[in-house]
Amino acid sequence: MHDDPEVREARQRWLNGGSALCVVELMASRGAKNEAVAVARLALAKPNCVDAAELRDVLSKLASPPAGWEESLARFAELPSRDAWRELMRFVPPDHAYLRLRDAIGRLRALGVDGDMIFRCASEFGMTPDLIELVEQGCVAVKTLVERAAHSGGAKTTYLGLAAEAAFLAGDMLGTVRLLRESIAHENEWCSADPHLIFIRERAAPAQTDLLNRAGITRP
Repeated sequence: MHDDPEVREARQRWLNGGSALCVVELMASRGAKNEAVAVARLALAKPNCVDAAELRDVLSKLASPPAGWEESLARFAELPSRDAWRELMRFVPPDHAYLRLRDAIGRLRALGVDGDMIFRCASEFGMTPDLIELVEQGCVAVKTLVERAAHSGGAKTTYLGLAAEAAFLAGDMLGTVRLLRESIAHENEWCSADPHLIFIRERAAPAQTDLLNRAGITRP
């Protein structure tokens, strides 16, 4: 994709204030579905996105939803549960699983499904940027993340780090410090606490930064 002159030109037009729709459609047409989804979601995150409806339509098509997908999600939203989620995702083809998962998360949020329920269900299939965003918007409780960390194996650092972010957003600095320490203690070659430390430090008030420093949490 980086070497495709047409995509490169369209991306530059978008970065200069143009539409992202052309970039997304070009990437999708060349089989770079994940990259197309990433650009579309970046564009949709901006206020007053002029092509919002068209970009959402492209996102939906990229997820290759089967007939009745919207109706199935609406039924789930009326009575959400882990069993209902597993049934919903049961026959998703492996090569469509990631994009279908992201599509489901976005649609369920729009349908007003509780953030904790979405996170509990969707995180069984792995972490996605949408789930991280759900946490960083204050929609997931610390308890939910700690519970998930207990069953996450080598990814415990990530879930405990997200729990620290949730505690910080809730104004619980003592909980934030404790969870950051636990996240750091479980670091490995695949998972680092640094993204969570950065999230918190970038938003911390001077008194909160001082508390982190006194607790010895000084990196990165």
